[in-house]
Amino acid sequence: MEQRNKIILFAIIFLTIVVVGIGGYAILKNKNLDKSDADKFRIEYMELNDKINENLDLAYPIVNISEKNTIKYLNEKEAINFLKNDTGIIYFGYSTCPWCRSLVTTLTDVASSEKEIIYYLDISKIRSTYTLNDNKLEKTKNGTSGYYEILKLLDDNLEEFYLEDEEGNKYDTNEKRLYAPTLVAVKKGKVIAIHTGTVESQQNGYDKLTENEEKDLAKIIKNLIKSIK
Repeated sequence: MEQRNKIILFAIIFLTIVVVGIGGYAILKNKNLDKSDADKFRIEYMELNDKINENLDLAYPIVNISEKNTIKYLNEKEAINFLKNDTGIIYFGYSTCPWCRSLVTTLTDVASSEKEIIYYLDISKIRSTYTLNDNKLEKTKNGTSGYYEILKLLDDNLEEFYLEDEEGNKYDTNEKRLYAPTLVAVKKGKVIAIHTGTVESQQNGYDKLTENEEKDLAKIIKNLIKSIK
């Protein structure tokens, strides 16, 4: 009887070690993915569903994001460090951006199916802003130091930033621009690929993507993920 109890106890201990080991491996594989980030991202984007952008009197594009999405938030310092040293996909965007909203459902679905974490930096408050007044370009807000550091790191992949008036005249801001949405594939601190926007055929961020456009976008995202493997 005593021997039988020892065997049972050993079996329980062994199973416990196996379960804990599997759980630990899953955590390591997911790089300590925090469920609170997934919840935060889902709420942040989906709470604007059926709401109106009052500046344009247009309804925000509807997004559907799974509770099991693989989003992990970064701050500016973490994003800079990631671009310099790490491997993965960074998504630069923000929840009120219509193009971003056109992207995120497909992005999160593909990332989940590919078991790939998407690192996210909200750039809505860190970028510089400009306006045109009487054909004069005015800088209304300076970008943060972190934003300009990110511009330097992505310099080879970014375009010059111009503002255009109603007559089509362009005004040079003398800086480049990190547009939203932008996806950056990084491998061991080297930018491998970058994709801005959704698909070429989508001319307006408020237009719903067609089934074929969603397939094309999914393919683009899958290729970005493959590029870092």
